[in-house]
Order: sequence, then structure tokens, then C-alpha cells
Amino acid sequence: MTPTKAPLAFIHALHKHPVSCEGQNCSSSVEVNDISQPADRVKTFHLQCGACHWEKTVSGSLQVDPPWDEGSLMEITEEHLLHLEPVCPYDQAPLEFHSLPNPRRRARYRITCFYCGRQEELDWPPEEAKR
Repeated sequence: MTPTKAPLAFIHALHKHPVSCEGQNCSSSVEVNDISQPADRVKTFHLQCGACHWEKTVSGSLQVDPPWDEGSLMEITEEHLLHLEPVCPYDQAPLEFHSLPNPRRRARYRITCFYCGRQEELDWPPEEAKR
């Protein structure tokens, strides 16, 4: 499988950073609206320029196979613990860590890539770190 690269406009929209208009002879910032549904595994953004009326929709591309391997997950979690921005090894899109409720009072997280839709839930610290 050839890795794809998440478009820069998608990454900027995900981070809520300004997105520049791609219209001809226009460099205004565009309005970005997240039009994803709450259950969507990938995000979709509608971009629209108020100056030249250019518009575009950028969306992730659902590709959940193959899942992240153990080595990738270790690298992702290490980057997160070092306060770096972990990215998906398949598309270089930023990953989101979401803390999940856990009745056993252990840390449990969902790691999500909103570009490819891959998700993984894991306990922290991992079992092998306790030995």
C-alpha cells in the first residue's frame, strides 16, 4: 500500500489554522466549516472564500486496513508523552488522543486519525511496561 499524504488544507482545517483561498488571483483567508457528522470516522470540511466566492470540500479518505502495528503505536504514544504532535504513519495527518472513562481507574485512550479513520483504544501504561 502506498502511503498518501493528507492535504495541507485538511491539516490546517483540523488544527483550526487559517486556510488560504486557492481561487485565481486571490489570497484571502477562507471560512472553514466542519460538516462532519458526529459518527463519521473521517472529517469533512467546507471551505469558502468571501472575497471571490471560491469553494471546496476537503475530506479524509477512509482506509482502516491495515491497522497500526505495535511499533507504530509505540512511536505514536512516545511522541504524545514527549508533548510532540504524533502523526499517522500512513498519511501524516495529526492524531487525536481522547481520554476514555474507565471503571478500573486506569488510563484508557482512543487514538484517532480523522483523515484515514484508523482508531485504536489502549490502556496506559501498557502491560509490558509494568514488568
